[in-house]
Amino acid sequence: MSRTRFDGLPPGKVASHLGVMLLVAAVLGVVVSGLAIPFAGVLGFSARNVSETVNELPQELETEQLPQRTEVKDAGGRTIATLYDQNRVNVPLRQISRTMVEAIVAIEDYRFYQHGALDLKGTIRALFTNQAAGGVTQGGSSITQQLVKLTLLNQADTDEERKAATDDTYGRKLRELRYAIALEKRHSKDWILERYLNTAYFGDGAYGVQAAAQHFFNVNAKDLNLRQSALLAGLVQSPEAYNPTRNKPQATVRRNVVLDRMAQLGVITEKEADQAKDRKLGLRVQEQPNGCVNSEAQFFCDYVVRWLMTDPALGADQEERRRLISTAASPSRPPSTCATRRPPTTRCPPTSTRTTSRSAVSP
Repeated sequence: MSRTRFDGLPPGKVASHLGVMLLVAAVLGVVVSGLAIPFAGVLGFSARNVSETVNELPQELETEQLPQRTEVKDAGGRTIATLYDQNRVNVPLRQISRTMVEAIVAIEDYRFYQHGALDLKGTIRALFTNQAAGGVTQGGSSITQQLVKLTLLNQADTDEERKAATDDTYGRKLRELRYAIALEKRHSKDWILERYLNTAYFGDGAYGVQAAAQHFFNVNAKDLNLRQSALLAGLVQSPEAYNPTRNKPQATVRRNVVLDRMAQLGVITEKEADQAKDRKLGLRVQEQPNGCVNSEAQFFCDYVVRWLMTDPALGADQEERRRLISTAASPSRPPSTCATRRPPTTRCPPTSTRTTSRSAVSP
């Protein structure tokens, strides 16, 4: 009598294999049925409850303006202080080096431009790989799904919302999938990739690829080379574990994984990968000062901030004004709206939402 692949396996291992099979069936059921979740019951949670929770979600994910740096400038246009909650400067996709784009797609979602919101092949592959390894060794989320998670976490205002955005549950994955489908319907792949690269945390206080390029290498995102791009692309999986300023050996290993993956996919040649791997990380770390205490004009900077905190045009209360000053954006007020009450020598911030907000006041 022929032996099946489960013969000789302990009951726990057999159950684990069956669990993966059921989860794959659930994923397929979700995709085919439009998130009707027909298999949710076999996964250990109530199909009715999950279905109701998903159906109660808005059809589209509201993407607020990303927090950026605010720059305080003198009358000559010289920056005297930067204020921020998150060190970020948004840049359009055309101002990000092609090599950086290729590196992040290669390591995070190499079929990004071929699949929809869900990479079914990648999800199933990750399920079996992680199950066989007895832990999470490979991610299955598409770049769009990752963007949804980052967006929900970034826009969370309470501990409960932050917990809901990071819970390791199938319910969260299904909610993310619904939002991801909506994003794919509403936006182009280039828009999603641009938003992802501007949203992602690269570690050491750098949010978005432009701030990361400036922080780690003292260059702009458009000038990132292969070695630099591979390092940054590798950081998004675990920014603190691979932080090159504190863990160069692990960061180097991760960078080399990205280079090998790019070569495997034919994005670069084996020779180019080997040459890049033979080189050091090439860090030129630049710290970004934050707040008036780090300004060369502390008293003037403090005066500007205190004056702005009294301006009702910047928000209904001090908390709204503080958020606008420290994020250069506000959900309730577009950054292109200029304050109506300001000193005669104050210039309004630029109207483009892609640039850093600025406040320029003559001393």
